[in-house]
Amino acid sequence: MRHAPFRQKNSTQGHGIIAKWARPAASGAFSLKALATALRILQEFVTAQAPLSVVELTERLALNKSQVSKVLKTYRDAGILEQNPGTRKYSVGLNAFALGNNYVNAYPLSRDALPVMRKLVDETGHSAVLSLLHGSDIIHLLAVEGRLFIDGRWRVGRWMPYHTTSAGKVLVAFNSAETLESLLKTRGLPRFTPNTITDPRQFRAAIQKVRKSGISVTRSETYQGSAAIAVPLLGADNNAIAALGLICPDHLLTRNEEIRLVGPLQRAARELSVRMGADVYPFGK
Repeated sequence: MRHAPFRQKNSTQGHGIIAKWARPAASGAFSLKALATALRILQEFVTAQAPLSVVELTERLALNKSQVSKVLKTYRDAGILEQNPGTRKYSVGLNAFALGNNYVNAYPLSRDALPVMRKLVDETGHSAVLSLLHGSDIIHLLAVEGRLFIDGRWRVGRWMPYHTTSAGKVLVAFNSAETLESLLKTRGLPRFTPNTITDPRQFRAAIQKVRKSGISVTRSETYQGSAAIAVPLLGADNNAIAALGLICPDHLLTRNEEIRLVGPLQRAARELSVRMGADVYPFGK
């Protein structure tokens, strides 16, 4: 994320603005429609790859420019967004980061996962990633970089396609058949690289293979030069609650290396799954 000069009024002003939003309007009716619009604007920053301008948001959301500008300034004054004084564009602010970090701190799996992921990285040399399926996309919740780190766009907090990532295939495979069909219908299988699976029948076959083996491997399906291997983490109902994966340069994930990584990855997944209440981890030894 590009770092822009931070613009925030003092905390008293920011809290005052939030309080003003929370108070009923003079008419006695708080506008849920206005709140929904403000949240639509904020939602655009969840997947944004770069700072956004008032004009860009106006065009994307088909909203009034003045309305968008007022909402953005309110978020800025509350520290939720920052505005670059040069470009006048907006990006995620420190208060939004703090809010998101509270989710990570409160999520039980994240507390147990970090030491296990560090051990996995020490053993394999590759970067370990903990990922969740939310809606139709994958988000990387935690990551520990290994000595063979590949500089890519898979960073923590980044949303990734469900069909091109090893974590996505694992989480779809260990979800309901209805979920898979819904994703195929609503999101399809858009191509990102020549290696991306875009045929529904081929994708269903790949998912079935993952369901049987408990392992998903992708090579240059989202970005050229990046490969990954992932396994499911199971919860108390023995359903997948997350995916644990290793990311490395494509040329290093040979067949022999893939075999070498499966054991440590499954052992780590078994340890975390048991901590999360799984009765048994059915893959590996």
